[in-house]
Amino acid sequence: MSLARLTAASLLVLAPAIANDTLATLGAGGLTPLKTSTIVMESEDLEISIHKITVRYLFSNTSDHDQDVTVAFPLPELGGGMLANEPVKIPSKDPVNFIDFRVLAGGKPVTPKVEMRAFVDNQEITADLKAMGVPLSPLDAHAAAAYRKAPANLRAKFEKGGWMDCKLTNDDRCWPMWQVRIQYYWTQHFPAKSTLQVEHTYSPVVGGSYITPTDDGSSTARDFCGGPAAVAEIQKQKALHPPKNTDSPVLMQRRIQYIVTTANNWAGPIGSFKLSILPDAASDIVLTCQQGLKRVAPARYEFSRTSFRPDKELDIMILQPAN
Repeated sequence: MSLARLTAASLLVLAPAIANDTLATLGAGGLTPLKTSTIVMESEDLEISIHKITVRYLFSNTSDHDQDVTVAFPLPELGGGMLANEPVKIPSKDPVNFIDFRVLAGGKPVTPKVEMRAFVDNQEITADLKAMGVPLSPLDAHAAAAYRKAPANLRAKFEKGGWMDCKLTNDDRCWPMWQVRIQYYWTQHFPAKSTLQVEHTYSPVVGGSYITPTDDGSSTARDFCGGPAAVAEIQKQKALHPPKNTDSPVLMQRRIQYIVTTANNWAGPIGSFKLSILPDAASDIVLTCQQGLKRVAPARYEFSRTSFRPDKELDIMILQPAN
């Protein structure tokens, strides 16, 4: 039985000199079941910062019998071309679990299985890479070395198909250009007529650029549904943190994406949903198109709903002083 897949779209600089100065953002999300009509998400407590995302769930098996359900967590799709051409900060050195995903069920650690598949333009090349002994993750430092050890005819196939680029930079380095789709999955036991607490954490792949002295910030505010008050706050923070010259960054953009619609794969709406956004400091500017978000403390914003069915993903911008 094939696993259900989600399209999920963080900065150790891996890119060559041709990279621009906009940092790539990769969105991850929540847990999804393979199939269920009786496991209800009673509550979801979601905390987001630029350093860590924590999600605490309470699930309820409403049926009269125990159920063993395959639960999956898709990591953000990772493109070798992106790694080669854009600055990307990867939270973990692990080439597979590159966002440091961890999960607890009933307070006990879960050791999930992993599925990895590689693609170029939606053409799967997983078997080709395995046949050559090339690691599937473009982050794996052994991928280029394994490729160079392969027979010449196989290397030619890779270069012709655009799977590996050894001419992108002049340092004789080969760059994997495929996309890898990784998801963790495990079989979760849900006792009949009972609830189960599940918690997972990971480090987000945070992207963004910066605001300069000559940029009034209106474009950034508009993109994240901020009005005149947001622009005024940006101007205030710019005045408080003057740069050394007109080309220097004043405010850094920290963009976080979270795939929240995965919750709709469980039975019914979320009984109680709470979102908390935690900037690093009270002076950080938080922008998002999520309506109903309120500031409840100097460095905490919250949104709460009951019987919640998310219909769009979360896109959050946090502006921080560059100095």
